[in-house]
Order: sequence, then C-alpha cells, then structure tokens
Amino acid sequence: MVTARLRVGMLATTVLITPTHLAAAPSETVTSNFKETVTSQATSRDGTGANEGAGENTIGGPQIIVTARKRDEVLQNVPVTIRVIDDSVIEDEGIRTVEDLTQRVPGLTFDQGGFLADTRPAIRGMQSERGRPSVAILLDGLDLSGENMVIGGGGAAVNTLLYDLERIEVVKGPQSVLWGRNAFAGAVNFISRTPGEQFEGRVNADIAEGGLFSIDGAFNMPIVQDKVALRVNGVFSDRDGFYRNPATGARLGQNRTEGAGGSLRINITDNLDVVGRYIYLNQRQNEAPSVLLTPNTRLPVPGGTFAPAPGAPSIFPCPDDFAGLTPPQVANCTRGTLIGNVSAREDQIDLSPNPLTGEPMAGLRLRQDIATLLVNWDTSLGQLSYRFGHLDNRSSLEQDGDYTNFPGPQGFVLSLNAFQALEFNNRTFDHELKYENRFGDFTVIAGGQAFDERSSVINSAQFWLRNPNSPLGGPPFFLSTAPQENFGFSLATNRDTQYRALYASVGWEVTERFELGADLRWSDETIRFDIPGFRIQDVSLSQLTPVCLPAFANGTVFSPAAPDGPPPGSIVACPQEAEINSDRFTPRFTAQYGFSDELLLFASYSRGFKPGGFNTNEIIDFTDQRFLPERLSAYEIGIKSAWLGNRFIINASAFYNDYTDQQIGVQQSSTSQGGGAIVGSGIVNAGQVDVYGLEIDADARVTDWLRVSANYAFIDSTFASFVQGPPPGSPDSAFIDCGVPIGQSSSAQFRAEAQNICGDFSGNDVGRSPRHTLFLTGEVRRPLKSEGSSWFVNMDGLYRSSRFVDEANLSRLPGYWRVGARVGVDFGNYTVMAYVDNLFDDRTIETAQRVVDPGRTEGFAPSRGILAYLPNPQTFGMRFGARF
Repeated sequence: MVTARLRVGMLATTVLITPTHLAAAPSETVTSNFKETVTSQATSRDGTGANEGAGENTIGGPQIIVTARKRDEVLQNVPVTIRVIDDSVIEDEGIRTVEDLTQRVPGLTFDQGGFLADTRPAIRGMQSERGRPSVAILLDGLDLSGENMVIGGGGAAVNTLLYDLERIEVVKGPQSVLWGRNAFAGAVNFISRTPGEQFEGRVNADIAEGGLFSIDGAFNMPIVQDKVALRVNGVFSDRDGFYRNPATGARLGQNRTEGAGGSLRINITDNLDVVGRYIYLNQRQNEAPSVLLTPNTRLPVPGGTFAPAPGAPSIFPCPDDFAGLTPPQVANCTRGTLIGNVSAREDQIDLSPNPLTGEPMAGLRLRQDIATLLVNWDTSLGQLSYRFGHLDNRSSLEQDGDYTNFPGPQGFVLSLNAFQALEFNNRTFDHELKYENRFGDFTVIAGGQAFDERSSVINSAQFWLRNPNSPLGGPPFFLSTAPQENFGFSLATNRDTQYRALYASVGWEVTERFELGADLRWSDETIRFDIPGFRIQDVSLSQLTPVCLPAFANGTVFSPAAPDGPPPGSIVACPQEAEINSDRFTPRFTAQYGFSDELLLFASYSRGFKPGGFNTNEIIDFTDQRFLPERLSAYEIGIKSAWLGNRFIINASAFYNDYTDQQIGVQQSSTSQGGGAIVGSGIVNAGQVDVYGLEIDADARVTDWLRVSANYAFIDSTFASFVQGPPPGSPDSAFIDCGVPIGQSSSAQFRAEAQNICGDFSGNDVGRSPRHTLFLTGEVRRPLKSEGSSWFVNMDGLYRSSRFVDEANLSRLPGYWRVGARVGVDFGNYTVMAYVDNLFDDRTIETAQRVVDPGRTEGFAPSRGILAYLPNPQTFGMRFGARF
C-alpha cells in the first residue's frame, strides 16, 4: 500500500492507492488528478512533496481519506453522504465562509436573519427557526455555531472568514452521534493545513470590483527535521461593497477582516504527535444592503375583534362583510402581508443613521480567538487521541432596528423608531478523549466529550415614537419621543451550558464485501439561564425604572388603586433564573455492500436530538416560556460507483427525515395591567416536518483535457403538522379542538396569514427550502509549450428554484441562476486568473427574512415586513497565486 496526497479540481485528500477499493468522485470523490496531470507537476500545490507516487496511478486507484466518522476512511467506503471541497477550489474560487460554500453544495443553504449576527445555515431542508442551530459549523472539530439569544439561528462566528485550509467536509444527515450537540441536521468541518517537513510557502491575492483587495499567505518551516515544524499564516481582506445608504452616504456591505495565526507540530516520538494551533480574527462589517418590503395585501383575521370607538377595547367580533366599519375598525379586522415574489432595488434602501450621533451605523464588530490542541498517541493497545478547543468570540452590533427612515405619522398612531445595539460574548472550552483500535473484523471507537460554554448578550436597543409630537408622548402614556443618550438600563441575559457525552462506534466486516456499523452517543446537558426581569420596551419606550420588589410580580406598575405597590414611574423587575436538563441516547446504524470494485450500496438509520430551552428575548419571567426538544429520525439509502476506469463517477442517495416538535417563533398576546394587549415573541413546538430528498453527484473526465460535473439535490420539506393555536383568551375547548396545549395562542397576524381560526399551516412547504438545486461545472485545461504549465477555462452555474420566505407560503424568493467564469494560466508555481462572478448580472433576491416592522402598526401591534438583502452584481476580478 502506498499513501500519497492527491489534489484535483474538486477535492483534496490523502490517498490510499489500493486497487481493490472504489475510485473517487466529484462532490465526494475524484476521478483523477486532472489539474496536475495536465500540467505535469510533480509536487502538490503546498510544495510538501506529498503527491509522490500519485502520478503513477491517476486513473486507477487513488482514494480520498476523510475523517467524517472520527477516523481515517476511504471516502467511497463511508456509508454517509459527504461533499468535500479541496484546497485548489478553496484558493482558486475564494471560498472562505459557509455562505461561499452554499454556492457549490446543493442541499446546503445559508440565510441572513434580521441582523448581521443572525445567521441560519441549513442542510436538507432542516431549517433552524428558533433555538440552537441545526448544523454544526466546525473548525478542526471545534464547534463555532453558538446560538445567539436574541433571535433564532447561529451567532456571528458561524460565517467568519477562514483561510489556510486543507479541505472542507460537508457531512449531510444527523451527525449527533460523533459530532455532538449541534450536528442535528449535519456538519460542516473546515480543516486547517498541518505543518509539514519542508520549507515552503504560498501567497494568494485577489483584486475585484466593489473595492475588493484580499491577500493571504502561509509559510511552513521545519525547525527540527522530522521532529518539529512551524506554520504561520495571515490574512487581510477589504471590500467596499456595491451599495450606499442614501441617508448617510455610507457604504453598505463593506467588510474588512484581519487575521493571523500559527500552528506547531511536534513529533515527540515516532508514536506520539502533538499539533497546537492559534487563530486571531478581527472583522468589521457595515450594515448589509437591505430593503424592508411592506405588505401589498390585507387579509381578514379569523376570530378578529374591533373596537366600537377609538381608545376603547376591542370587544366586537369582526363581521364577514366590512361594509359599515370605519377605516380603523377595518384595520383591526385585517392584517397586512406581502403576497407574491420578493423583489427589491437599490433605490428602495432607506436605513437610518445613528440617532445619537447622526453618523452611519457601526454595523458588526467581531473579535475571535481560537485555540486548538490535538494529541495522537499510537500504542500497542490502540490509538489514543485528545482534542482541546477554546473559542473566545466577542462581537458588538449597531444597526437600524426598524430598517426604515420615514417620518412619523400624525395622530394617535403607535409608530416607532428602533435602534439595535447589542454586545455578544461567547466563550467555550471543549475537551474530547478518543480511543480507536481494530480487533480482527471489528473496528472500535470509544470516547468522551466535556463542553462548557458561557454566553451573554447586553441589549441596549431603544424604541421611541417616530413622531416627536405624538399625543402618545403625553399623559397618560408618556411614551418616549427621542432616544436616550446615556441609556442606563441595558438588558443583560446570560446562558451557561455544561455538556457531557460518551460515545462508541463499532464497525463489523461481516464478509469481504458486507459491513455493518453501529454508533451510540449518550449526552447529558444542563443549561442555565438568567434574565433581569424587564423588557427593553419597559425601560426604553415606556421610560420606567426597574425596581426589585419581591412581594410583587415582575411587570407590576404603579396603580392608584394600590398605593402600597411600586412607586409611579417604576416597574417591578427582579432577576430570574431557570435551568433545563436533558439526557438522551442517539443511535446510528449502517449497512454497506460492495457488489463489485466499482459499485457500493449503503443504507442507514439515525436519530438526532436538539435540546429544548427557554425563550429569553423580551420576557419578564420564565412562565410559559419553555420549549421542548426537537427530535429526528432519518433514513437513507445510497450508491457510490466508478465506471470506465474511473473516468465516470456517479453517486446518489435518497433520504427521508421525520422531524418532530420543530421549535418555531411565534407572536404571543397577553394583557397588561391596564387591560391593553401586549404582543411579544415566543417559541413553541409547533412543527412536525416531513423531508423527502434525492441527491445525485456525477463527474466525467471526457478527455485528458475536458472535465465536467453535475450535482443535484431535490428536497421536499413540508409541514405534516404546524398549528399555532386559537386567539388569546379562547375557551379551553378551542385549544383542544385546534390540538395545541391550553394557552398556546396565535396572534391576529398569524391567523390572517393561515386564514383559519387555529393558525394552522399544516401541508405547507417549510420556508427557505428550495425544492431543486443544481450545480454544474466544466473545465478545459491544455498544456503550454513550457514544461509544467497549462492554460484553463472554467465555468460553473448554480440554479436554485423558488422557495417560500414564510410558513404561510404567501411570499417567495424566485428561482435564479448564478453563473461564474474563470480563465487563467498555471506556470510553474504561479497562477494568474481572471474571473467574473454573476456573469449575467442577475439581481434576483437570494435571501430574505420575515421581520417585525415597528414603524407601521396593526391596531397597536407591530406590523409585518420582509427584509430583502440585495445580491452582489456582476463582478470582474483578478486572482494571483504563488507557491515557493
């Protein structure tokens, strides 16, 4: 057996040259070292000479080694669907983030939420609406996908720029057994380069429209031959962006990243190896180019009520015919929503400046320190591995909280401005110990993990009346008419997580061609929450002073009828604590059969578990704020095959996910002490989702100089059951008839969009999940006269079908194509490339998020809007690479 390093257009891997194993494939495997075969280079791009021996077997048996199951395995023999992106694609196409990755991996989506620190990756239609992210984003095994505590989805660290990577592995389907707490729907593992045994270096530079200048590089230096090696790297990336805010003239989408790091490898003995890494990243990102789209249709509210006169309570049921009602009454009986395709233009951007300074909003500021340590010890009794990881993620966010800049309406209208100011801190410590050995026909892995996380957010957001002369600013309301320069009541929320797990994996080679596998993880997790006991709207909009009076319930305010209560101008707010514990077994079973050296069939069953928690956004206590865990049963069958001497590769898989108790964000209504309605956010387990899918990856080396590939994903993700509940205050029988827990109600907005009294969305498609995604790529590469040189032309195209933004399936993102082209020359250790992204300048909106519009109210409740993010236009650029 010969071990070698193989680099090709789609993947980079360690290679096991064994004639009895299947060949490699495009999205998971590779037919041959296409690029280096044409250019006749004798060494790999990193210059370490690891490619030695691969050239003699470029068509026959080189195989990809991956670590998706926490051990080195030939990719084609792993009964899991994996997409691998190699270092050549990472460098040539500038893949640095999860968002970049989604442009090449069908079945993986990435959406921007309501603000820059709200990021939402998803795999196979398993959208993370609330709670913890459903996809683990890992760097060398360290989980970066911390949950933010303001809106659902991942934190700012999820989409961080990463560099000096060897490869990226996208593992689809539940991976909780081996990758732990956040791999509910899958995992994305960014794998760094390891210090080698030769002096070598590389530099990549990128210049493009939109003011892009980016440069990154690395230098590898052996210190003690075969014993100690050091690798240092750095990155600087600056992009001005393509859009401006008309209110301030500031650039939108401007992004600047600076980073540096290093890794040290020490071979203490022939059997004991230690690799330590440290990475520092500093990122500054302006507000994104976004447009808030307002409703274009009004829908009647099932079970709606209206007030007989302005200021009176809504007590009369809305009739079927609105004739005879006043415009305010009609507004109470209907709700606005956007129906149809989501589209937006640059001239619709309308973002406010900082209300305190008049300057542009600061956007996102992010500082990350990442440290990892890996120790491998080969003993006569097996291999022991210890992995340590530490993440210190600090970020601050300042942006327009209502996404608009229009003047306030006159009269008795609750139209608000919002200023978003958040500070996030997330620190994790991760320890994992693993044992691996082979006993005859059995491969055994056993391990344990201890993960501790402390997360906090300081919310200094402010709300105030858009019209400074509004009558709501006077008695008896006294609502704020301007932002406070020295805001003294920031809302601090903390979450502490202690996670412990034990896992085991057993693989049994029943025969030479038939294998069985069983994996099991036991997880125990304790999550502690604490909140200050008041809402931002209490201390900002209502201008109340929080006081802790344990004799009174949180939220109690002064009342003349109870003079012994809280003093005027105050609100009772005592800090609250809550804890949730969950322990769970998550299994995975696999079977695989090699019909021949060219064809492998596999099947798997696995379960995923995503813990519950408490909604901590704008609440005064934890009563009725707990949500339950999500559960997943996943079934998959697939084939991996190589034909015609590995010139044609086709892999395919079909899967079904039974996804229960999905955590969904809702608007919940409650009654204030004065009898008014208070609308707030909540999280309920409202969704039962069925996901059916098919994925096909094909790669063909048509000739020695032409290669084409196609990757397709079909995903049907629908709500088998999704009921939010009847109107607030309904009799118990109404909750029973709707099939929801007593007290779980829905807002007028949700019932209007569902067009039924229960807020029932069953049978609808899951939002943000495209049914069809197709990625095509082709490359022509021909040698030049000079030895080791070649020219190439490469084109790729991504098609993503239309997808709904909301569970009501009323607003949708249209389908689109994104086409890119590259032409360049490789000569020796240098590459020069010209490229164009978005070749046909398609301005179709790729991502949008349903948000609250506090500037436009619906009967004193916030309205609904769709926040659309403008895509980058056609972009020309040049990319340079040098290896030495």
